[in-house]
Amino acid sequence: MRALPEGFAAYEWAPSTEELAERASLRPAQIVRFDGNVPARPPAGATPAAVARTLAGVSSYAHGGYPALVEAIARYAGVGTENVVLGAGADDLILLCARAFAGPGDSVAVAGEPTYPLYRVAAGLAGAEVDRSTSPAVTFCCRPNNPSGALEPLPDERPLVVDEAYYEYAGETAAGLLDDGVVVLRTFSKAFGLAGARVGYALAAEPTAEELTRRQSPLPIAAPSAALALAALADPPDVRPQVEERERLATELRALGLDPRPSAANFVFVPYERPRELFEALLRQGVVVRTFDDGFRVSVRDREDDDLLLRALAGDAPAPPTAHVRATAQARVYVRLFPGRAGEARVEGVSPLLAERAAGAGFGLVLEAVGEEPARSEEAARALDEALAEAGR
Repeated sequence: MRALPEGFAAYEWAPSTEELAERASLRPAQIVRFDGNVPARPPAGATPAAVARTLAGVSSYAHGGYPALVEAIARYAGVGTENVVLGAGADDLILLCARAFAGPGDSVAVAGEPTYPLYRVAAGLAGAEVDRSTSPAVTFCCRPNNPSGALEPLPDERPLVVDEAYYEYAGETAAGLLDDGVVVLRTFSKAFGLAGARVGYALAAEPTAEELTRRQSPLPIAAPSAALALAALADPPDVRPQVEERERLATELRALGLDPRPSAANFVFVPYERPRELFEALLRQGVVVRTFDDGFRVSVRDREDDDLLLRALAGDAPAPPTAHVRATAQARVYVRLFPGRAGEARVEGVSPLLAERAAGAGFGLVLEAVGEEPARSEEAARALDEALAEAGR
């Protein structure tokens, strides 16, 4: 086996929700994660119906790939189908680009550090060194940057791989530079809310796209994942509410005496002197943030979750909520119960009378239901009963 470069560090995945709950002496349903940069909910189109036909044929290969998905991506991105390369999330495509452009003896440049650590991992796995002082075989750039959220000018180096995982929030793209040695990477994990499906795509000039395709495994994504992505593209997300919530969250963080950095993504970075101590204090309250040497990053979720974060940061020590999901072939229901907040409620998709049941038990309620009636209302009632039973343990 070929040795990895000296000093190579593998990517470290975050602990599971179950591990974090055990550390905090809480139930997994009481953990609210602000560390993943993903929406609070998957899209409405991510239903069993979206993958039903695919599941019926799951014993067969998707011969010919996923032309309908490629065509939908091309329309969404404003490019030709010959410019689209599918991958198992943007991470898969980062690794693909590193080994396509670089190898042992080459240098790879990473712009805007600190940034997403997988670029360095990908360079090491390709046998290359990360060194921007020499002429790089390829340069990686995260735009907007993670973890800062900054939207910096593009580097001049070519070839250039621009990771636009947060493109939908920023509204700026390098896709117009494909013929100038630029490869753009995007994902369905962030704005589209399909992180578990692992679907991403690269946009590249036709010759580059052909070479990237030759260097990857056949059918790099699963058929159910492709079906979910196709359904999501039929109704692209409106990120404006989340952008507005990002600005509200930043304002409230400043009111707490913190100094959040301007962000063009779905998260906010906050400089902080003792981030690890803060992490442990928040975890005891069921709140999980992402820490760095010089601060912490919080994902923008929805108003209720973000207010929970703000109260925890203020030392208000709110009782952790209970989250519950119920999914069937006909409906999907998300329930959150907030102890001690009876009378506060947001109910979407079904009768608001369910809030009275939660209030009678002493809980504030957020309930979101999608699906066809009458199953949607029936499953919402069952989901609330299950959540109340779980919260009463």
